[in-house]
Amino acid sequence: MPNDCKTGMADKKKSKYILDKLVSYLSGDKLIEWGVDRQLGFIFYIFVIVCVTIAWSLLVEQSLVKVQRNERELQELQISYQQHTLDLVGMNNRTRIDAMLRQNGSALHAPAEPPKRIVLTQK
Repeated sequence: MPNDCKTGMADKKKSKYILDKLVSYLSGDKLIEWGVDRQLGFIFYIFVIVCVTIAWSLLVEQSLVKVQRNERELQELQISYQQHTLDLVGMNNRTRIDAMLRQNGSALHAPAEPPKRIVLTQK
């Protein structure tokens, strides 16, 4: 039994030592031992610079996202513009051809119905 008591005491001392070390790290006693309190201004300066850098990079990223979204919308608008231009040019050609046919007294005119599809079946 005496060995068990000694082992139990050693475990208690070891756990108390670990707990004391943990408390000294978490309470900041180790930082004061290392002399970090004299460098607090510099540490604060570095912290502020890191925060500003992170904020700046987030702002730049948001701006890039906006630019990409605007570029996509601009491309869609350009495509729409080109389609409308082609439609207008086609209408202009059609009216010009109709006017030329009427001038020459031709019986040709635009079809009233769209073309029908012929389905061939093989035997």
